[in-house]
This record gives sequence, C-alpha cells and structure tokens, in this order.
Amino acid sequence: MARIKILSPDVCGKIAAGEVIIRPASVMKELVENSIDAESTRIDIELDDGGKKKCLVLDNGQGIAHDDVTIAVERYGTSKISTVDDIEHILTYGFRGEALASIAQVAQLEIETSDGKQGTKLEMINGHIESVMIIERPRGSKVKVTGLFLSLPARLKFLKSAEWERRVILDLVRGYTLVNPGIAFYLSDSSRVLLELPAHNSVEERLKILVSRSLWQYLVPINVELGKFKIHGFLSRPDLGQKPPFSYFFINKRPVKYPRLYRAILDAYERPKNPPLFVLQIESAPEEVDVNIHPTKNEVKIRDERYVVDILTQAIRKSIFKQVASINTADGLAPVIAGVTDHAFIQENLLVSDSQTASAEPYRESDEFWQLHNTYILAQIKSGMIIVDQHVAHERVIFESLMRGQTAAQRLLFPITLDLSPEEYHAYKRSRALLRELGVDFKEFSAKTVVLDSLPSGVQVNRDEIINIFKDIDALGNFIQDKAEIAKVIACRTSIMAGQRLTMIEMQSLIDQLFACENPYTCPHGRPVVIRMDLDDLASRFGR
Repeated sequence: MARIKILSPDVCGKIAAGEVIIRPASVMKELVENSIDAESTRIDIELDDGGKKKCLVLDNGQGIAHDDVTIAVERYGTSKISTVDDIEHILTYGFRGEALASIAQVAQLEIETSDGKQGTKLEMINGHIESVMIIERPRGSKVKVTGLFLSLPARLKFLKSAEWERRVILDLVRGYTLVNPGIAFYLSDSSRVLLELPAHNSVEERLKILVSRSLWQYLVPINVELGKFKIHGFLSRPDLGQKPPFSYFFINKRPVKYPRLYRAILDAYERPKNPPLFVLQIESAPEEVDVNIHPTKNEVKIRDERYVVDILTQAIRKSIFKQVASINTADGLAPVIAGVTDHAFIQENLLVSDSQTASAEPYRESDEFWQLHNTYILAQIKSGMIIVDQHVAHERVIFESLMRGQTAAQRLLFPITLDLSPEEYHAYKRSRALLRELGVDFKEFSAKTVVLDSLPSGVQVNRDEIINIFKDIDALGNFIQDKAEIAKVIACRTSIMAGQRLTMIEMQSLIDQLFACENPYTCPHGRPVVIRMDLDDLASRFGR
C-alpha cells in the first residue's frame, strides 16, 4: 500500500490558508487592503472580542459586480494581475487572489457588495458557498467574518487575549491610516471607539492627531530624493527620552517589516536605549521592490538595498543630528538660554545647511547654569529646561574628537608605569596599534610592564582608569580590532566622572563642545545625554 498520497482539496485549502490567516489581525489586513484597493474614501471597522468573534469592514469603494462575486472568493481569483510578469509592476496591496479564499477556509464569511448597478450577498462556511442572492444596497462592500478558527481548534488555542488581539489590530489599522490620510477610518470593538479619523490632506495632519502634543514637538520631517528612491516622513529627535508608541515603514505605501532598514536607523542613532519613533515612506518604481517573498506580503525585498540604507543613514545624520545653532531675531527667535548669546548652544527650531557654521564667543560668568549633585548640568531654555549628564556628555565630545582624528597626542610630564596581568597584557598587545592611532601610546619596559607615555590632548586619567581601559578592551572579544569600539572605551574612561564638581566656565565649555558634536543627544554606548522638560510638561505636573 502506498504511503505517499495526495492531500484532499479541503486539507490543502486549510494549510494554504494557515500561511495567510494567522490571527484576527491577518483577517483585518486583507479586508482593509481590499477596501483601499477599491478606492474607498471611508472605511468602518467593527470588532467583537478583539476580532475573535467578529471582524467587519464596511467601505464605499467600487464594489464587486454580481458576476464576479463567486470568482472573487475562489483561490487565485484576482483582477490585479494576468501573467507572472505583472508582479513586477504591482501598484495595489493585493494581487494573488488568496485573501477571501483563505478567510473562507477558516471562518464564516458573509459579503454584501454592489458596483452601483446591482447588489449581491454571498455566504460561505469553511470554504463552501452556502448561498448567493441579489439584494439592494448602495455602492461599496460589507464583509463580515465570524467564528474564526472554530473548525481548527489547534489554531484557535494559540490566539491570545481579546485585549492583546485588539492592540495588534489597532497598530495595524493605524499604519494604514497614516499612509492613506485621504481616507476616513473608524474602528470600534464592542461599541468601544478605538479610532475616529476623518479624511486629512497630508500625513503630517494625520500624525498630529495620532500623537500627543508634547510628542509632536520631538518629531523632525525628513525628505530626500536620490536616484530611483524617495524617502520622506518623520523621525523623533534623539532626546525623546521615552519608548515610542509606534513606528512604521511603508514601501510604496505598503506597511512592511524590514529588519535591515530598522538596524540602519538604530545604527544611525548609535543604538539608543529607546529606539526612535519613525513614520517613513520609501517610494520607488514597482520593479525595484519584490513584494512576493512572503505569503502575508508584510515583508518585501528592495533590489538595491545597500543604496537605500546609505540614503537613509545620510538623511538621518543630516536632518536629525546636524542642526547647527543660530539666533535669528528677524524671525522672532529669541536666544534660547536667557542672558547667553553664544550660538553654539542654540539648537531649537532652526535647521541650517552643513555649510553654515555657528559663531562662538566666550560665555560670560553668570548663574544661568547649575550643577545638580555634581553630576547633572541644568540650563534654562525658552521652552523650559534641559538636563545634561556631564559624564556621558564629555564621553560624546571625546569620542567624536577621537574618531575625527582631531585630538593630537600629548606627552605626559610624569609617565605612568603599569604592571599588567597576562589578560591585560594580551589586550594591550592586540590593541596597541589602534591605541597609538587614537593618541594613547605606551613604551614597553619589560615583560608585562608598560609605561603610558602619551594621551590625547585634553583628557586626563589615573592609574586605575588605565588598568580599567585594558579590562574593557579585553572584554570586547571579537570587536577588539574595531577602532570605534576602542574609542568608546577611551572616551568612557577618560571623561569627566559623575560626582566631579565643575566650575561655571567648565560647565559652559562642556555644553559648548557638546552641541558642536554631530550627535549631541546620545553617548557612544546609546545612553541619553540630554533630557528636555517643556513648560507644558511642568505645568501639567503641577495641575496648571
């Protein structure tokens, strides 16, 4: 008796559906995309029990003609493509004709639709058409999905709580609202309103509705077009200081997960403790993007991925970090720090080109800076105050100076002799060339005994910190030959420490140097350098 057999069409259908429909959010993704593809201007969504009991989508789109309704629910029934070559030029969300067929395999499906000429109602249960009838209804479609996975108890038990499934759907729908601001969206669950968004003229207008007023102040627009690609949207400033409520990538309006681009953003922000908020749209010709690499179509592949990563990285560095300070009284921008006119500290509200430079004049001795617990520097700005961690601020200054090669080595008046352990001596031998390149030079005295002869100008370090440098270098493992990692160690061990008292002049000098850095907002290890507190935040805390 043959052991290998052909699976029945019913089993094949359920297996294939399991690749597309994983949870209620999968149903919602397919239905909302169909409504958008139908050129709807309003989409109403109703859920029950986080979508586990009911998912309903009502739109005012083109609808489906009566003769096409039964074809639309067949697997691979689609109006989007005719040949395999058409996939190269996809401009719609759907194209494979799997969505409705997959949903019908694992739930009860009810469709009411009209193309403006004739209305049709179709009912399906577990992949089988139960009824088709002509009805009266306005142009558009209403699709209701109930009893999801009731015929597949193994899949049903993997669904999470209604609240969790609801949050996943809310995050999904919010993404479509951002990339389609001209469509009105209304989302509710068991009569509880989750989203209520009329049509807007731009992504900016819609984003302002979806984020708090205080969060909006931290968002910076980005808009760059180079070669075949255009990248535009918003990213948060590095000093946001909180976990973002959401982040989205869109490629040709398709919400996608793109780990390589996400890592590029984190690298550009130098791996911050909290990732940035971003809403980024990447536009290109359809043939530059492969949208057919995953059944759910939420993963794509850009053909020239490296090029896009480079554009994105440079755009972030230029738009987010290279904000040169300036005072422009003609535009009504008063000095940010009361009583201080040094442009190098002014960072708010003005973006200027790389060719512009900040003028610098010495700060006056004043009471406009305060040191808290000999660790934090407080400064007043026109919108509130900023708090600077003096250790990580100095760490950032030293790191960038080392990486730019702007710090010359200076000979020590009193060289420091060190007796190294075998592990420390091994770390010294492996990193000696990079240390010398960064301005830290030693002379070997005898076996495992070295003499620190030179340090980068402007830094100071004691014997214990030098030993700690070698311990930190040894802990780098495979990164011990990475210049940036060695520079991070040097910057950390030679910077001003927490608890060290600073004079007014030293605080002013540190702040001045910090805001001359390319990235003044995070230390080389990703920790925040600056925390900003607006007057509105303070007023809210005091109940004003």
